Amino acid sequence: MDVTTLLTTLFTTLLSGGGVASFMQYKQNKKAKELENDKAASEQWRALYEEQTKTVQSLREKLHEARTSLEEEKRQTLMCRFYVCEKLDCMDREPPHAEIMKEFKQVFEK
Repeated sequence: MDVTTLLTTLFTTLLSGGGVASFMQYKQNKKAKELENDKAASEQWRALYEEQTKTVQSLREKLHEARTSLEEEKRQTLMCRFYVCEKLDCMDREPPHAEIMKEFKQVFEK
């Protein structure tokens, strides 16, 4: 057998035996697997994003509750200071209304 016979046999085997078709099928399978991997990665990122969104939302709610609680404590402190008597020795009551009243109005205007 000479070289031309071998090349001719090899060439006809590849073309008639599905050599090119199997090569094309390999490329398509490879692309399908890449798409599956991309889809799985996309779903994982979406799930992670949704989880993080829920976490951020719950943290925002906790922050709002903390701010509300702090504001209420400030109001209560201000009210307690409003009724504090400056004279502790006698029965006369003299709360510092003028200064506290200004602070009281500022807090409720906010």
